[in-house]
Amino acid sequence: MTQGLFRKAALDKLSSPEQLDQMISVTAPRAWFALLAIACILGATVLWSVFGSIPTKVSGQGVIANSNGIYNVVNSSSGQITDIRVTVGDHVKKGQVVARLDQPQLAEQINDLKKTLAQLQRLEKDGINEGDDRNIGSDLADLFGLTQKITEAGAALANAEADYKNAISGQSHDVQMAEISLEQARISEQVKKSYLDKMTALYQAGAVSQNDFDNARRDYDLQHLAVQSAQAGLNKLVAGDWEETIINYREKLEQAQLSLRMLEEQFDTTKVTKMAETGDRIKRLQDELIKSSELLAQVDGRVVEVRADKGAVVQPGTSLFSLEREGSTIKQEVVLYVPAEEGKRILPGMEALVSPSTVKKEEYGYILGRVTSVSEYPAAAQDMMHTLGNEGLVTRLSGEGTSLEVHVDIITDESSVSGFKWTSAGGPPQKINSGTLCQGFVTISKERPIGMVIPTLRRALSIY
Repeated sequence: MTQGLFRKAALDKLSSPEQLDQMISVTAPRAWFALLAIACILGATVLWSVFGSIPTKVSGQGVIANSNGIYNVVNSSSGQITDIRVTVGDHVKKGQVVARLDQPQLAEQINDLKKTLAQLQRLEKDGINEGDDRNIGSDLADLFGLTQKITEAGAALANAEADYKNAISGQSHDVQMAEISLEQARISEQVKKSYLDKMTALYQAGAVSQNDFDNARRDYDLQHLAVQSAQAGLNKLVAGDWEETIINYREKLEQAQLSLRMLEEQFDTTKVTKMAETGDRIKRLQDELIKSSELLAQVDGRVVEVRADKGAVVQPGTSLFSLEREGSTIKQEVVLYVPAEEGKRILPGMEALVSPSTVKKEEYGYILGRVTSVSEYPAAAQDMMHTLGNEGLVTRLSGEGTSLEVHVDIITDESSVSGFKWTSAGGPPQKINSGTLCQGFVTISKERPIGMVIPTLRRALSIY
């Protein structure tokens, strides 16, 4: 007997009319629940597509920094570093000495000026003292020239005094000799007068001849003339040429005295002036030495980088330290570096999310912030160095392409440990220090999902 396609039991059951009065179960209850869930999801999706939004974000790498940026401590003169008094992380006050530099040239100039001042103090009107340096510098050349003139004027005065004294003594000697001559002439006159008187008496008595009497009278007359001549010579000496000669010598003496006195006064004035000028130069150089040898912090801040080592020789304008400014008016901000092609879409006022590298964003979320400024031109290395104050950060954040510098103001929350407002409830239980690397996301636009789907459907269905 040939076996059929179906079993006999199955054929019998199909031909039996049992359970014809029961309803057929088309869908199970669990299927209804699944269908309802799908419907809710579809409804929520439709509502979200209409009323929800999808943000478009631009990301960039950056660092949390103070709003006033980094202050670089720069030396104003060349020299060798002899002492470094701070390390990274130290807090310094304005005016605090952070390093010292050796200034041998300034020190040598000060020592030379001190020697000059000492030589000035010892210098007298008669010239350089024994033991002083004979190599006179320019500061002493004029003064030493005066000492030479004073010496010459002193010699001229001595000559004038000698001439005057000689004139006085010469006049006295001549007058004395003239007086002696006059006295001798008068004595001779008296003798001859007595002889003439005797000869006159004898002549009248006829005792002598006329010739003897005439000779006696002639001798007396000649002697009388000699007395008159001696008197005239004496009178001439007293009130004649010698008086004019003495006056001339006296005038020369007074002129020599005046010249010497004027030179001595000029010497004293010049010496006082030179000493004051030299003292002022020493004071200025000492102030300059202190200023240039002591490198001071010009602001309150925290040391974030030390770029020099003890013993290094530095040139003027070298940045030796970087300080992060501190103070009641200083607040933290985020500095992001965004690729230029994307950064041009960022505008001030846009929302930003910041994820510090020291915090797990999966656990604590992001710091909330808002864009305050965007650079118009790509940030150059020197601009980044001014902001960041660290060559390593500049190299790391500059990347391969050009970047725009974006400043983000952090929204504060005093109730959180960090002092910042987070997308999570309270943020991490830690402080976020300046210099912390971070990643930032700036929301440049928000669009409804349906607005994104419709253009896609139009393109797919070629509906224009």
